[in-house]
Amino acid sequence: MTKRRQGRNRKLAKNKLKFDHRLVLTNWMLELFGVATFEDLGKHMRDPAFEGFNEDGISRFHQCLKLIFDRPELPNDILLAYDGNIVRHWKRITEKRNADGQNLYPKYFQYLCLLFTEIYMDRYFRDPEKLLVDLNAYAERFNAGETPQQQQSPGQLFATGLPKDAQIKPYEPVDLKKLAFWSATGSGKTLLMHVNILQYQHYQKLNGRESETNRTILLTPNEGLSLQHHDEFRLSGMDADLFNKDAGGLFTGRSIEIIDVNKLRETTGEKTVSVDAFEGNNLVLVDEGHRGTSGAEVGHWMQMRNRLCEKGFSFEYSATFGQAVKASGNK
Repeated sequence: MTKRRQGRNRKLAKNKLKFDHRLVLTNWMLELFGVATFEDLGKHMRDPAFEGFNEDGISRFHQCLKLIFDRPELPNDILLAYDGNIVRHWKRITEKRNADGQNLYPKYFQYLCLLFTEIYMDRYFRDPEKLLVDLNAYAERFNAGETPQQQQSPGQLFATGLPKDAQIKPYEPVDLKKLAFWSATGSGKTLLMHVNILQYQHYQKLNGRESETNRTILLTPNEGLSLQHHDEFRLSGMDADLFNKDAGGLFTGRSIEIIDVNKLRETTGEKTVSVDAFEGNNLVLVDEGHRGTSGAEVGHWMQMRNRLCEKGFSFEYSATFGQAVKASGNK
C-alpha cells in the first residue's frame, strides 16, 4: 500500500470515529455494570412500571438493577446507598413542583445519569488518584480496541485498535474536574442540574471539604435563559439570584449565582464584570455554553469556565455537543 493511500485511510478512520464513539467515561461506567451500551443497561428499565419509589423510599429502578446485572465493583449495598441519595435529592427538588397533586419521578435515563454521577462523585472525592488510574487504564484498552463495546461493535469502534492520530489522550488530574451531560432537548436536564448540585454538595461535605467552594455559578448563553433558570430554581426550592455586580459580597456563596457568560470579561466595565472577581474555587454549571456562538465565542466561554472552576468543579449540559464538536473539526 502506498504512503499516500495509507495516509488517506488513516484520515478516513479518524473521521469515522464519531464523537459518540469517543465517550470513554460513559463506556467505563457501562463496563462497571457489565454491559456494552446504554441501551443494554436501560432496556429492562424502560417499562413505566419501574418509575417511582416503593413504600420504603427505594426507587423501583434500583430493584431492577439489583436483580439483573452482575457487577462486582458495584455491590448491592453501594447501589442502595447511591439510590438513597438520589431519592432524597429528587424529593427535595420536586416538593414544590408536586404541590398541585402531580408526582414527578425520574425517567430511567435521568436515573441512570444521576446514578453515574453518584458513582463518579463518590470516587472523585474519596480517591481521585485511583479514579485517574482507572480511567487511564480503560482509555489504554480503548485505544487498543480491547473494550467490550469495541469487541461487540467492531465496525463502529475499531476492535483492532484506533489509529495513532485518533487515540484518546491520557486523562490528567485537571480533566477530572469537569463532567458533561449530552442530553436531548426535553429530557429534563434542568432537574438533573439541580440534583447534580445537591450530589456535589453531599460528597463534598461527606469528605470534609465543604469549605473549599467559594460560589456556585450557573453560566448561560443569554439573559432570557438566565431568567428561565431563576424560575426553575425557585420551583426546586433552591436559593438562586441573577448576578448583580453592584450587590456586594455580603451574601457571597449563600445562593446560586446566575450569569450570562457574555457579561464576563477580563476587566470590569459598565455592564460586564472581571472573571477574576469570582476567584477560581467555584462549582460552575454551564447550560448550552456554545449555543448560537462562533468559534471565537466558544473559546471565550470555555476560557471563562476554566478560570472560574480552576480549583473547583464544573458540570456542563447540552443537547448539541455532537454538532458543536463536528463544527469545530472533531477537536
